[in-house]
Amino acid sequence: MSALPELPRSIREIDDRAARDLDRLARMSERNQPNELTAQGSHDSQLRREAPEPLRRPVPPPEPYPVAELGPILRPACEAIRRVIQAPDAVCGGALLAAASLAVQALVNVEIDGRAIPLTLWLVSIAESGERKSACDAEGMRPAREHEKALMKAHVDAQAGYEIEMEEWTARRDAAKSQAKKLQGEGTAKALRDIGPAPVPPLRPTLLAADFTAEGLAKLLANGLPSIGVFSDEAALVFGGHGMTKESTSRTAGTLCKLWDSGTLDRIRSAEGAIKLYGRRLALHLMAQPVIAERALSDDVLSGQGFLARCLLAWPQSTAGTRTYRAESLRDDPAMIRYTATLAARHALPLPLADGERNELAPRALHLSPEAAVVWRNLHDTVEAAMAPGACYATVKPWASKTPEQALRIAGVLTITEQADATTIDAPTIERAAELALWHLGEAARLAGTAELSPEVRDAEALLEWAHATNRTRLHSGAALRLGPARIRERSRFTAAMAELEKAGWAHRIEGGAELDGAHRRNVWRITPKPEG
Repeated sequence: MSALPELPRSIREIDDRAARDLDRLARMSERNQPNELTAQGSHDSQLRREAPEPLRRPVPPPEPYPVAELGPILRPACEAIRRVIQAPDAVCGGALLAAASLAVQALVNVEIDGRAIPLTLWLVSIAESGERKSACDAEGMRPAREHEKALMKAHVDAQAGYEIEMEEWTARRDAAKSQAKKLQGEGTAKALRDIGPAPVPPLRPTLLAADFTAEGLAKLLANGLPSIGVFSDEAALVFGGHGMTKESTSRTAGTLCKLWDSGTLDRIRSAEGAIKLYGRRLALHLMAQPVIAERALSDDVLSGQGFLARCLLAWPQSTAGTRTYRAESLRDDPAMIRYTATLAARHALPLPLADGERNELAPRALHLSPEAAVVWRNLHDTVEAAMAPGACYATVKPWASKTPEQALRIAGVLTITEQADATTIDAPTIERAAELALWHLGEAARLAGTAELSPEVRDAEALLEWAHATNRTRLHSGAALRLGPARIRERSRFTAAMAELEKAGWAHRIEGGAELDGAHRRNVWRITPKPEG
């Protein structure tokens, strides 16, 4: 009997690595209490000497993104995009991994212990505007967009043929009705049966969805392709953007979670009743600015539905300020040519459909090799142990609990991308997938603190930002309650926010009040100016 393969170092050492990360977080979050002023006469000079504390704990830098684990197709493409576009590694890699998921998710399921795991991946890349997220997405999605373009062209001819067939069928139906009327209705039913059913319109050739409501996605998947993707740099469309109520956000999140889990979707419409769709796939890559991501991480609806826990998060360090112009075309790069050709070939493969269905997928099975199964079980057990109370992943259990499955999905995507007819996932591939899944889990642990900010701290941040934006060095409560951010125009919330600003040294109450805005104000604070630079 051969020896079992050695577990990758990073998996064996997951506890130590995560513990170090969390310890670094804890150290960085320690905050000294502001010094008390002993004399009113020294107040102003003390303000000038002491810098205020940050309202939130600093987020430690991420671990290096494991570019090498992307494999022989995606890794060289990622390196090419990074070299030319000069975006962060995680943004480049995430764009390619999401695009690969879209290209292969319809073809196979990973089967393990009687369960069928879709190859659907959801990624959320967090970065400020100007990090060239859209440029990376454009390069990664070129094969999908070209495939969609070809589908659209074919659809024009298919739609024209359908319309001709529909006109002919309508004419036959009308003639049968007319004849039956002459015969006083005799044989109407038989005549209509002889005509046969109405022609079926061609499927909508939409591969990349723009409508992100639950109703819009359901309609698209019911009448269009069974495998689609949403690739957007407007994450607010998902994360409860303008005009989206908590109810609509919850409905959208719940709809998406079912698609991620099993590829099923419940379509409920008042005019049509309940319709259940099977065999659907939805790949996802959202690019979010930090303010949107932080809001999403603290959103009880998105957290409660488990939407974010199904996402591979990444918040890389900015490359802005380090980039130089490169007069290169990625279309001429050998790595990108190979990547584009590979994904184009995967998109061109016929979809595996269920018997008698035109848009319900029936993917074939992809299994783990015996050696790969050992690696995966060890990953599962190690991550599970790290979720125990007090252990390193106890605070990010929603993400940790899905990490072993994420590794299976990533491994399936890498396998089929690299070999379309593969039937098994080998040990080296599951090891690479585990590295990528663990890196994203590390990001969830690193960013967990953004979800722990209290409403008071968030209100304080909004109030301070407004004060700085309006150049207020002194602030009285009446002005803030009347003109300040809408979220603090309740006195109780304003009071709590000011308490946070005072604690951190951003605001200092003026005893006895002060003359301000043409009148004596009782509740007045000095606001520490925003640091230059």
